[in-house]
Amino acid sequence: MTNERTDCIVNPGGDENGRPMGHSMQRGTAILWIILVLGLVVRIIYFLQLRASDLGDVLSLDSSFYRELASALSSGGGLPAGALTFNPLYPAFLAFVFRLFGEGLNAPRLVQMCIGLVTIYLVYLSGRRLAGYGRKGRPDGELVGLVAAGMTLCYPHLILYEGSLLATSLVTFLMVASFALSLVCDQDLTGGREARILSRRVPLWFVALILGAVLGAGALGRPNLFFILIIAIPVWFLFRCRQRSRGILLALVTLAGAVILLLPPIVYNASQTGRFVPVTAHGGINFYVGNRPGARPIYKPPDWMRRDMQGAIQDSKMRAEQETGRSMTRAEASNYWFRLAVRGIVSDPGGWLKLLGEKLRVFWNGIEIPDIVDISFYRDACPVLRFLILPFAVISPLSILGLIILARGTKNRSIVYLYVGVSLASVLVAYVSSRYRIPAVPILILCAALYVSWVVNGVLAGRNTRVLASGALLIALFFLVSIPEIIVVNRSAAYTFLGNHYLQIKEEEKAEAAFAEAYRLDPERVENKINYARALRLRGRNQQALEFYALAFATDRTFPKLAIEYGSLLERQGRREEAKQLYLYAYSLQRRHDRVLACKMLSRLAYADGNRDEAASWIRNALELVPGEKSLVELLHKLEGEP
Repeated sequence: MTNERTDCIVNPGGDENGRPMGHSMQRGTAILWIILVLGLVVRIIYFLQLRASDLGDVLSLDSSFYRELASALSSGGGLPAGALTFNPLYPAFLAFVFRLFGEGLNAPRLVQMCIGLVTIYLVYLSGRRLAGYGRKGRPDGELVGLVAAGMTLCYPHLILYEGSLLATSLVTFLMVASFALSLVCDQDLTGGREARILSRRVPLWFVALILGAVLGAGALGRPNLFFILIIAIPVWFLFRCRQRSRGILLALVTLAGAVILLLPPIVYNASQTGRFVPVTAHGGINFYVGNRPGARPIYKPPDWMRRDMQGAIQDSKMRAEQETGRSMTRAEASNYWFRLAVRGIVSDPGGWLKLLGEKLRVFWNGIEIPDIVDISFYRDACPVLRFLILPFAVISPLSILGLIILARGTKNRSIVYLYVGVSLASVLVAYVSSRYRIPAVPILILCAALYVSWVVNGVLAGRNTRVLASGALLIALFFLVSIPEIIVVNRSAAYTFLGNHYLQIKEEEKAEAAFAEAYRLDPERVENKINYARALRLRGRNQQALEFYALAFATDRTFPKLAIEYGSLLERQGRREEAKQLYLYAYSLQRRHDRVLACKMLSRLAYADGNRDEAASWIRNALELVPGEKSLVELLHKLEGEP
């Protein structure tokens, strides 16, 4: 018989020396199938409960943007003009799903749930590769894989985001897939298991090419994470290979695989702007939000910036133009905020290092920090989530101990430390949120499973002293990461998210209650004042609405459409001169949409006063901003044609 190492990327079938695992392997396969079937059942129940609940059609502003863009792309439309200001992976994915199955919400959710099941399977495969099969003193690979797969199933936030129209589930899958491929490369390089697909030997350069393509796809969905990996993995190849020429080849092939995926958006951005823009033109804004003077370890934009992606991009561009006194592209505005943040870091390096320390503490803390989707709402609407009982507060201390176990000699430790380190770095350059941390969670779960397997082996081998000592450390770490006071989660954004949904479905009373709660939780936020004012206005409470519009205007006079909305309500109350001053102020802003609306409102006031020439003049001003706009042209003809 030949000594053939039969482990493969898709279906590992033996120990690291090629020997079949026999009864133990069959039992492990049965347990894996149980985990996968349970994962399928949970996802089906969650899908049905979500579809039947009030939250089934709830979309955040970012999700709505992705859906509208994907709908346009699937029907043959083009991209918005200018450099990309969004990560293109998810709109492309949605457009593909819409083209195949239609433009509903069910299809992308079901596809994402299938991807979630594949993610669990990849976690299992990675666990088997991460540890040896029953070697003395080392955790058992089959046990590590099964424990990791079970923990992945029981972490509720993974399923939560599979039901959302956000890139999180795709990014998590690509993170786990790249980690699994990196483990394949690592073990082949160190003389362990060869890279195989269905028992056929695969050249390592081919695996590196696939790895690079996966990293490139990931960079289209989460640049701040995968761009670091695109740099780190080739460098790792250079140091990991004994033969320098082989390391250089694998590094170049990995980069080539990534470039294949990254080249289209780079070329598109260059054609739109005439300059190099890597993937998206808003990275500098995220960097500023997370590293500016006065920044917090969590997402907390300046008061003048809206929370949603497109709103933040628009507000930051207008603010940059105001501060510099010149017109800017979105890419130029992003670079402006990046440079401003860097200047702040240079001027106060001690304060920035303190901020980094706070981010690290929050990253490892058990608290979940929502920025768009808050699981507390979904647990009430989808009770199946309550049965997924593994919190990050348990994963975190277990994974820390797993990282310590890795340091004691496991061959794969360099690639594990690289992925954990890159996950931390991606947060340090931005901010901590559940959505940003989730792609790293399966890697941390693998470390946690490694520790669990080590404990089992230790108990069976009679190493009780070490196990008890590690247990004491585990308890200490659990209490350390469970300190709730480390950060106060402001859930006003979640209530805003809910209120906007109720407005869309005409549930105005529920919308008012949601916006009232958002304002109560964060009364200083201008968006909360405006949203509450809008809800009060819809409910006929005009005087209260005016009070909140006034509060919002005193907080931030430049907020989009605020002056128009405030003025229109004053006009309705008969306070026409005050309304006119607000419309004139809106016209003075360097925001085209506000200026066009102001022209329309000023034209209406002039016409009501019998001044038809002035009314026509304001419509001409609007047409200078949006030449050829059909409704304005028709209105101008009407004004000019009247006797």
